[in-house]
Amino acid sequence: MDRSIRSVAEQRGCAGGFAVPEGELESFEAKNSRDNAKFLEATQRVGIYSTASRPDNQPMWAYYCDNSKGFCFELEWPDTVLGRYQIAPVGVLYSSETRVHNHADIFDSLIREEAALHPEWSMGRILEETRSDFFRFRLQMLNKCRAVSIKHSDWSHEHEVRFVTPNAGPLPIMSQLLKRVYFVRTDFPEWEPVMMLLHQLYPNVELVKLTFQHVEPYVKAQGMTRKLVPIHE
Repeated sequence: MDRSIRSVAEQRGCAGGFAVPEGELESFEAKNSRDNAKFLEATQRVGIYSTASRPDNQPMWAYYCDNSKGFCFELEWPDTVLGRYQIAPVGVLYSSETRVHNHADIFDSLIREEAALHPEWSMGRILEETRSDFFRFRLQMLNKCRAVSIKHSDWSHEHEVRFVTPNAGPLPIMSQLLKRVYFVRTDFPEWEPVMMLLHQLYPNVELVKLTFQHVEPYVKAQGMTRKLVPIHE
């Protein structure tokens, strides 16, 4: 943290003339020690909703949908929903190195963000902001999100985006998010019941049939319409 503070100070023209106030680093260290004591427990409580970044990812259809016998839900996440349920979207970081999470990296990015957003602030004002409850909340939240969003590089083809919540458990938000449902095959037993549920519970959701090919276009997307046919006995 000392390195981050001095680096930001130098970028703002304080080279050689800025000293971290006496007791400042000790104050940070004391707060971080308290935060670290709660960190492991907090990461065990979080909820993680894993998503892909696009609906036409063929490997995902192959192994997550049992050779395309399944569905892909396209979701749109309004800011109001993210804020109300404290949902944090974070892109997964893929690495083949030993998993090491450094809290100071998050602090470094946040203090640089504050400096960029407020060029008129003095270094003293920036340091004051890093002690605020909101800054500490963001620091803890981003640390948790990053710690639970690291996967081996073998999975990098998924381009996974995770939505992290403070506590695991279902949320009553699907009706506010679901925009489209994609499918490839119809020859599996769950297809018809799912179509009926979509008609009953999400009548405005769009249906799209995907077709994968070995020639251009490699992926075809065809919008589908639903039609109820009365049965007369």
